[in-house]
Amino acid sequence: MFWNEEEKSNEYEAPNNVIDLSFKVSCKQIKLDHAWTLTTALNELLPWFEDEPQSAIHHIYIPQSGNGWVRTDDFEDEVVQLSRRTRLKIRIPHSRLEQVQLLTGKTISIDGNDLTFGQSDLHLLSTMTTIVARHVHIPGTDESEEAFLQAVHKQIKEMGINVRKMLCGKSHQLKTSDGLIKTRSLMIADISPEESILLQENGVGHYYSYGCGVFIPQKGITAVNANE
Repeated sequence: MFWNEEEKSNEYEAPNNVIDLSFKVSCKQIKLDHAWTLTTALNELLPWFEDEPQSAIHHIYIPQSGNGWVRTDDFEDEVVQLSRRTRLKIRIPHSRLEQVQLLTGKTISIDGNDLTFGQSDLHLLSTMTTIVARHVHIPGTDESEEAFLQAVHKQIKEMGINVRKMLCGKSHQLKTSDGLIKTRSLMIADISPEESILLQENGVGHYYSYGCGVFIPQKGITAVNANE
């Protein structure tokens, strides 16, 4: 863990060079472990997507429980029902906006389940100074939380950011074409708004286009597991 108190920066307005596009979707059900098949299907409609360094999916978020149902952590096999309020967010450079907006009305198949894109809304990245990524994959750090944090710290430092507070959370295994990979959730706290934007624009670790290393805002310093 890295934890070193420092004064917060002044207010900062988020730029629009990288944005989140949030789509309404029509899809009855989806596997918890859907990242690989989702990005693979998107690549067929957006051939540039996987090679665009600042493009990534957000894993479709499924709450731990609701209406008497409790989600397990069997990411490989569990299938969950989606509500009409479910959104699919895609992080892209603003220069790709018009191309991605053309997804509206198109249908992709994810593990045999059809997902149709509805209308989309544009969102700027958050200037909040505590951010979390639900899945981060750093090769070679599967067995050591300390090695994971050191590798993340090195990567972030290369961006010109001196992170002082990082905290690991729950581990998962995600399916890829290379087999199962181990991911950890990661919270970074008390960075400047400018640093927060930079990390959200670029992410950390491998498999970024598949939703790993994608940061979202977190309200306050609480356990990372609270976001699972």
